[in-house]
Amino acid sequence: MPEIVIRECTSVEDFQQCIDLERTVWNDADIGIMPIRLYMISKACNAPTIGAFEAFGKLVGFVHTMIALFDKRVVYHSHLAAVLEGWRHQDIGYKMKLAQREHAVKAGVPLIIWTFDPLQSRNAHFNINKLGTIIRRYAVNYYGEGLSTVFDSTVPSDRIFAEWWVSSPQVESTLAGNRPNVEDRSQSVLIPDDIENVHAESLEEHQRWRVRIREQLQSKLASGLIVRGFERKSGMGRYLLGPDEAQFHFQG
Repeated sequence: MPEIVIRECTSVEDFQQCIDLERTVWNDADIGIMPIRLYMISKACNAPTIGAFEAFGKLVGFVHTMIALFDKRVVYHSHLAAVLEGWRHQDIGYKMKLAQREHAVKAGVPLIIWTFDPLQSRNAHFNINKLGTIIRRYAVNYYGEGLSTVFDSTVPSDRIFAEWWVSSPQVESTLAGNRPNVEDRSQSVLIPDDIENVHAESLEEHQRWRVRIREQLQSKLASGLIVRGFERKSGMGRYLLGPDEAQFHFQG
């Protein structure tokens, strides 16, 4: 495959390519597409859009960042992430996230947050085992149902919030190649390894999984536990929960 350059998107031309890629990846109507002016506003606020470009300047992936408040502190919200079909499974997403983290560290931003579907085991593996995020918040039907082609109109769009404490010991250890270590595995929540297959076979079963995981995760998170690890084996995924720590909070 051609060499990929990871850099910040800075020009109107760069952002137009982001919009084109939005349409290609999500096949969404224009009302669901983020316009250039919002990319420009984020850039002006020092919240980067990280792009992956092939040799001739074609954008093949991007991660967009927004400014947000979390416990009255300025943080980054990783709003959009996409990679063109045919360029996936080449660590492009991982490299873009590393560039996003580097920008946050230089800007003095300690935390990047984003949401993902708790039933998506691949995303859980990537976010927790490769990046070192933790989870302490669950949102029910976060985006509603049928908002756009991105969201399934038949299943509530529940989301969990990944918290990436970019300079924490867990993140540094994970990025060095070590999976997060959860010694006590008695607190866990099982999910299917491939929810798309479950959905294809039975919508009702998918909906049952949604309710089951919602109840279990909400209960454990409400007790003060946080998701600290994840594992995939024997056709299942498993969130591993443990105690909260000071490394996952603002310092000073």
